Amino acid sequence: MGLVCATALGAWANGTPFFFPQGRSDANSPNALVYAGNIKDTQGRYVDDVQILVIAEDLGMTIPVRNDRPGHYRTPDVHGWIENLGGKVNPEKIRIDIRKRGYVLARPVAIPRRTSGVHSVDIVLQPTGN
Repeated sequence: MGLVCATALGAWANGTPFFFPQGRSDANSPNALVYAGNIKDTQGRYVDDVQILVIAEDLGMTIPVRNDRPGHYRTPDVHGWIENLGGKVNPEKIRIDIRKRGYVLARPVAIPRRTSGVHSVDIVLQPTGN
């Protein structure tokens, strides 16, 4: 019974399960590069159903990620995706953008200049009035 509970807990973050595209890389790899955080509006309210785009500008690669509820997200292993294309991780060329009707980024997303690890990256959105 304990083994079943421990295994099930590994699929949860912030009390909510996350689901990702399969097969690019093992996020438990020592070279894994993962971004995770909260998505809120300028009033501090969580925003749901946002598509997050991790973009490796130098490679022309976009990794789409959808956030869960309430307003949390976690990317797959960005390092693994880039390596699978034969590229090298250049954090200065990685950016995070969003797609959510009626919202834009309130400010650019600050990407840590690291090539591995799990990093907290929060996103703040501003309503557009549309």
